This record gives sequence, C-alpha cells and structure tokens, in this order.
Amino acid sequence: MIRHTFIAVAASTLLAGCASWFEGAGTYEPTPLGKIEQTVPLNMKWQAGVPDSGQGLFAPAYHQGVLAAAGNNGEIVLLDAITGKKNASFRLKGETLGAGVAAGDNAYFVGNDKGELIASDGQGKVLWRQKLTSVLSEPPLLAAGLVVAHTADGRLTAFDEKDGKSIWTQWQAPPSLMVRATTPVMLAVGKEVLVTGVAGGKLAVYNLQSGVPLWEATVASPRGGSELERVTDVVSQPKFDGRRVCAVAYQGRVACFDARGGNLLWAREVASSRGLAMDGRAAYVTAEDGALWAFDIETGRNLWKNDALRYRDVSGPVMLGKNILVLDGEGYAHLLASEDGRLVGRTRTGAEGTLSQPVLLGDAAYVQARNGRLVVLN
Repeated sequence: MIRHTFIAVAASTLLAGCASWFEGAGTYEPTPLGKIEQTVPLNMKWQAGVPDSGQGLFAPAYHQGVLAAAGNNGEIVLLDAITGKKNASFRLKGETLGAGVAAGDNAYFVGNDKGELIASDGQGKVLWRQKLTSVLSEPPLLAAGLVVAHTADGRLTAFDEKDGKSIWTQWQAPPSLMVRATTPVMLAVGKEVLVTGVAGGKLAVYNLQSGVPLWEATVASPRGGSELERVTDVVSQPKFDGRRVCAVAYQGRVACFDARGGNLLWAREVASSRGLAMDGRAAYVTAEDGALWAFDIETGRNLWKNDALRYRDVSGPVMLGKNILVLDGEGYAHLLASEDGRLVGRTRTGAEGTLSQPVLLGDAAYVQARNGRLVVLN
C-alpha cells in the first residue's frame, strides 16, 4: 500500500514551520511475490537491533569503522561496521528525536522535536545545541567541518562542527503543501559543493563553504488544478557521477543536468519520492507505485521497466555490485539485473516498515528500518 505524508507549512510558525501533518493511503494491494530464478546470491552479512524510528527520519552514519544509528527515544547505538558488534550506546536524556544521525570524531549530530540541532559526544554529553527555525526534515549532513541542517520550512543552515557557530544560511519560501522526505536528500560532493532537492520541483547547488548558490534547475514544474496536484518536490537524494547530476521529483519527472552549469541534458516522465541510483550505463528509479525504471544515462531513453514490486512500499535503489538492490515494506530485499531488470536475487531481512534508501558502503548496503532493525546486505 502506498503511503504519502505531507507537511502543511505555515509561514508564521517558528517551531516547525508545520501547521499540520496528514497522511493519505492508497487503496492498492501489494503485488504478490512470484517465484524467481535466484542466480545471484544475496546475503545478510549481519543484523542488529537499534532504536525504533517512530515517525522520524533516521539513517545510519559511518565514521572510521563505526556505524551510528539513532532513534526517536534519544538513544544512539554504535556498532562495528564489519561485524555488527555493539561497541557502545548512550541516550540523550529527555530528548525525543526526529532525525539523525551524522557522525564525526567523537561527535554525533541529531535533531529533536523542538526544532533544535544537538551535538553530543560518545557518552551522551551535549557539546552544543542550536535552535533552528523549524524541525529537521532529514538527518543533518556532516562535511568539510560543517554540519548542514535542512529544516521543514525550506531553510538550509551550516554550522561549525566544533562549536555550533552559524556559518551561512539559505532559504527558499516553501509552498503551502510539501511532501515529507522518506530518505536523506542532501549530497556533499567533496569539500566544496552541496547538492540538494528543494520544494517546487527544483534542484539547487551551493558552495559548501560559503553557501553561495552555484546554479539552480527545475526538475519538474507544478501542474494541475488543485493544490495537492501541484505538489512537485524533490525529496530524495540527487546523484552525481562526475559529469552530470540527476534527480527525480514527486508527481514529476526524472532529469539529468550538466554538473558545471546546470543545463538540462534530458528528462522523462516518472514520479518518485523514493530516489534513484546511477551507473555508467543508466539511471535507475523507484517510481511512486513501486515500479522500477531504467533510463539510458546519455539520452534518457527508456531501457526497461519492472512492475513485479508495484505497491510494495519499495525503497529507493542502490547499486550493489553490478545489480540493483531495493527493499520492500514487508522486509524483503530484491536484486535486479541492471541490463534488463530481471529479478535475480531475494532474501527476507525482517527490516519492515517504510524504508529509507539503503546506505552503500563499499560492497555492502546498510538498511535501517522503522521497526528497530538494522541489516547489512552483500
């Protein structure tokens, strides 16, 4: 069953920029899983219990061999990234978290339900906290000595990693209704560039150190007669391959742009809030209905489409070796062949619930599910 969560934004509110939350559910039954010829092994390397996500947006963060995972109860768990062994855990007392985590040198960064960005050490001692103009809409991004916060009112603010000093801020007035992200959206390219989706179907590129806009491009333009029909947000992470930046919009299209100047290279009609992956041949997109699409990376020509996972609450894709990995809401992981979209591998992980896009580290994919399970697949 497809679920969409929207944020109604009140421009005058200081706390979350959110006047109300509401959720609508589709009426489609999940497509039953058919038998497949399993030609590629898909293994669970390890699994571990982590804090439940609740209604927050959480994804694991890697730093120097350690994987950090946070939950809405204020707990942060530190795991050995190779073995899954629990190294430590600590709790931010009295905090209900809504997004996290980013991990640095003995410092962990999360957002709470009061619209604050919190930096903590590895024992739960608060190093600094900053009041934001709204609650975080995704986990903070740690890059080049900065912690970047993306809030629900459309503001980007960069803080010094060490002391929390505000370095720069950018703001674009959001529409009155936006899609809530289900996966991290910001992408740091090296130490100099920040790429992110923004409301209104746009892709924005900033100088990471100064916040100066480098270019902005439209992935999809709002259309339709009602306010709901005109919601066209980029709420999944754009991808960069050295030459081009590609992104996909909810109720919109997938588009690729020249990375230097933002000129449109190609665009195709497909809607997604789940995300995309890229390799040297194609861009792969999980559509809003769970179908998987592949588009030629040079021309945008449709290469294939797989409908076998429709309405199964499918995550955004990642490249696992030469194949494409997605997970569904019932906790099944699926491998698709990149050349033709055939299902070539499957395993049940127990990671159930609406899933953020897996985090790819080397030859393994890390998945944090809402039910408090973290699994590693390879």
